[in-house]
Amino acid sequence: MTIDALATYWGKQMLTENDQWVHPDDRLLFAAQPHSFNLDFPAPAFVGDILGAKIIILAANGGYDPFVTAEEFKEPDAAENYMHRLNNPSHVNWATAAPYYRGLNYAHLLFNGSAAVVNACAYRSRKISEEPENKKLIKRLRSVAFNRSWLLDCVVPLTRSGERIIVAKRHGLWNLPKCLRQEKNVLFDPAPVSPHLSHSVWDVINKHVG
Repeated sequence: MTIDALATYWGKQMLTENDQWVHPDDRLLFAAQPHSFNLDFPAPAFVGDILGAKIIILAANGGYDPFVTAEEFKEPDAAENYMHRLNNPSHVNWATAAPYYRGLNYAHLLFNGSAAVVNACAYRSRKISEEPENKKLIKRLRSVAFNRSWLLDCVVPLTRSGERIIVAKRHGLWNLPKCLRQEKNVLFDPAPVSPHLSHSVWDVINKHVG
């Protein structure tokens, strides 16, 4: 597996005959299991230039708000443009493509290509910590297993050579091996609930990106 595998994989998600956006690997499970994920829009597996970003920020899953999300996709070609961004992450103006992140303290890194956010589970929901059915389903989704394999097989080796830094922000759904806490360039944010990166994380990041 190579670093571009995540973009290739999520570029295959599709709109089903039931008007739901899912990856083919997950289609049968979603049809068979109860859940409250919102599948009306393409799933945000990642935000940012995952091919070139030095900092990979681990998040939980795609967020959903009935008004904000609908507004993001109000234009007729919005879903098509979203899929284009997933397929071409290095050729996107993420400052306009990811307005939700503008107020966060790492927004400038996301927008200039230095950082990317990757969700353990791509699918959108309001608050995963309060959704037991969704958390149960996540353990069985093949796409979640793929995202984890991509991280461990492609990104972790790059941290050991100093080419990448992993910031485990919302790491619960990732089920990360405990040994990663010993890795020099794998940072576990001490305040995972806060949307911002902690000061201790910034101290390390600033040595690499300024």
